[in-house]
Amino acid sequence: MTCKGILVRIAAAAATTALAFTAAPGVASADTQAESLFWIRFAAGVQRCLDSNSAGSVYTHVCQDGNNHQKWNNYAPGKFKNKASGLCLAAGTSSVFAGSCETNASDWRTSSTTNKYFTNVSTGLCLHNSGGQAEAVGLRVCRAGTALWTVTKLRS
Repeated sequence: MTCKGILVRIAAAAATTALAFTAAPGVASADTQAESLFWIRFAAGVQRCLDSNSAGSVYTHVCQDGNNHQKWNNYAPGKFKNKASGLCLAAGTSSVFAGSCETNASDWRTSSTTNKYFTNVSTGLCLHNSGGQAEAVGLRVCRAGTALWTVTKLRS
């Protein structure tokens, strides 16, 4: 077989392999999958949603359908990314903020009940709010009623 014949066969094999990968059914990247967005609402019967801004502040505010700062994507286990800012819900020793998604500060556990505790893995404390409008969100022991939240899936 000539060198030209070998090159033609290699090119044909490469083209077939490339076509098989691009046409494979059921294979989707994270970028092509629809994101699931949620409201994280204070569970004390008031219509207050977890809200954030581009500066990284986290607080509650009246829930608003069109407010992307109130929409959170649970894109990985224990990670909650804000739709508007792209920052993740995170906590330090005494504060809650929106920050890097690549740190342990942004790791959370939630309870499996309807009213959920959001426990920060690093601190062992829960997301807390007193329920007022534009109230800052902080950390507190998880037994408090002011540390309960509901999660509502939004239509895409």
